[in-house]
Amino acid sequence: MIKPRKRLPPLNAIAAFEASARLLSFTRAAAELSLSQGAVSRQIQVLEERIGVPLFNRRHREIDLTKAGMVFQQAIAQSLMSIRRAVEVIENLESTSVTIAASVAMSSFWLMPAIIRFRERHPEIDIRVLASDQPVDPRREAVDLAIHYGDGHWPGLVKYKLFDEEIFPVCSPSYLEQHPIDSAADLANEVLIDVEAGISVCNCWNEWFDLAGVEPRDHHSSIRVSNFDLAYRAACAGKGVALAWAYGCTEMIEDGRLVRPLDISVHTRLSEYIVTAENYELSHAAKAVLETLTEYAADTNNSSGSQHTG
Repeated sequence: MIKPRKRLPPLNAIAAFEASARLLSFTRAAAELSLSQGAVSRQIQVLEERIGVPLFNRRHREIDLTKAGMVFQQAIAQSLMSIRRAVEVIENLESTSVTIAASVAMSSFWLMPAIIRFRERHPEIDIRVLASDQPVDPRREAVDLAIHYGDGHWPGLVKYKLFDEEIFPVCSPSYLEQHPIDSAADLANEVLIDVEAGISVCNCWNEWFDLAGVEPRDHHSSIRVSNFDLAYRAACAGKGVALAWAYGCTEMIEDGRLVRPLDISVHTRLSEYIVTAENYELSHAAKAVLETLTEYAADTNNSSGSQHTG
């Protein structure tokens, strides 16, 4: 025989309890709910009679939760959080706005060109880009999609691999003409453009030489800049040799602003991924963005594979 389900307490009584437990005051709960203090007290009494135990310790002009009240409050808080999340998901299903987070370099050199392609196809969908070198977690932040760098081991996130990290030297055609570079060892004699900070495991030349198995001379001429945009600008202007990420310099190589002086790359075994929150239903707009970005990543991989030395 199937045991009948026990009826839940009235929702009005649950609402009165939630406000009273949160504020620890029947009077303030009554003001928040636009009820009289007596009405809130009666609702709490109905709830306690239904459950069969007291939920509050009542003292002169103050109340606090019993152990049973604490258990019930925690359960209600979790339920309300789930309801709010469900409402957000439902509202988001028909949203025509998509927020995506990525590092500053990724946003500038790869994501924005991809979004331009997307907007040509879907002008009705608004895109907001949150550029930050601090990883943004879609489970906790107000973003639909995020691009993460790493090994892909992120519990609670669904991941879609974009491309592996590949790093190689680049310079302008004019610089290469004036400074022939025949081997990686020759780079120690060149002006090397270094980025002071970044999220990669291989941000600077010393790290690249180490991963490439090259032992450069201790002293080399260098230009130090604070971000990858300045590094690429300096390289395009013929000021030296910079490190380039395959995803970020495709256009500059294709249009001839930069060349690869050597056919040597470092592969860090880390990758870029699009991530979303697990068990979170993306809106139709966000799914369209995700589809375009994975397609654009495939084109990026094809372009990177066809690049060769200058």
